[in-house]
Amino acid sequence: MGQRLQREYRVPTNLLIVDDNEEHLDLMVEILKEDTRYNLYKAASGEEALEVVADNDIQIVILDVVMPGMDGYEVCRQIRREYRLKPIQIVMISGFNHKNDLDELLELGADDFISKPITALELQARLKAAVIRLRDQTKVFGAIEEDAHSEGKNLSTLVAENLQLRQEYQKVRRINEELQESCHQLEQLASLDTLSGLLNRRTLFKRIEIEIERTGRLDWPLTGIMIDIDHFKRINDNFGHQCGDLVIQEIGARLNRSLRKYDYAGRYGGEEFFVVFSNTDAATAQTISERFRTDMQQTRFTCGDENFTVTVSIGVAQFTPGESPGRWISRADGAMYKAKQRGRNQVVVS
Repeated sequence: MGQRLQREYRVPTNLLIVDDNEEHLDLMVEILKEDTRYNLYKAASGEEALEVVADNDIQIVILDVVMPGMDGYEVCRQIRREYRLKPIQIVMISGFNHKNDLDELLELGADDFISKPITALELQARLKAAVIRLRDQTKVFGAIEEDAHSEGKNLSTLVAENLQLRQEYQKVRRINEELQESCHQLEQLASLDTLSGLLNRRTLFKRIEIEIERTGRLDWPLTGIMIDIDHFKRINDNFGHQCGDLVIQEIGARLNRSLRKYDYAGRYGGEEFFVVFSNTDAATAQTISERFRTDMQQTRFTCGDENFTVTVSIGVAQFTPGESPGRWISRADGAMYKAKQRGRNQVVVS
């Protein structure tokens, strides 16, 4: 029989966790054991899970899909068949991410799913959503029962009709979530330069306008740097455009790895890059730029049979309140050209 683990809350929710993997089962119990909103039960097999549901007023079931013997699909199917008049929430645990697999879970009667590997944050969030659905569906079942009495219909018939509507709603919800995710991905792709992986020029200028507005509102410093690859034409001429592309890709990757989440980098031109440092003064940006310049100088590129090094020239300009975006960028660009004139491979502050 399933082991009852906790009962310390005024009106706790009875929660059953089902997983044949003892380590995974213990992990979920460990995450939830101090949460007094739940009475925890656990089961290590599908057969044991059905016994626990039969002997206790289980309201939420967290159910692993892949188990020996009776798998999660069959457990879900039997719970829905045997307890169709109860609003039990079933949250499936699945390593699947293919749409057909998720559709099958929902068609079986699952209310939601948790992807592997399980994290505490997602587990708690999914359970919170399950409790909300449980509360709402309990009200719906109560209303259905009242309708059944008033209309003289069989209660199970009305419940079955509503369950079918719920499953159709879940399918539509899943499709909408997928569409939203696809739109988000398309928006990201449209905002990026395909070669460097940084913001493209159009998106970079939009971000610059946003950061200028923010720095004026919050009264903090804003600094930009212009990075230019030294002798980039020679790289293309001597080693080929594929090697030149490799350098641009590497600079983009390094900038993406090193920037804070509130800094932004974009490809300004062919071999030029502009970086926006929020809440950063020129002295700090100069230090960051020197570190980046040194790292690039010490990097050896291998492209086919060719080995070569690359240097960059960098101009730093702190934004002056009241100046236009074009003027600010022009000052950073001018400082970068001074670095070129002074011999390249150096940082100059406007």
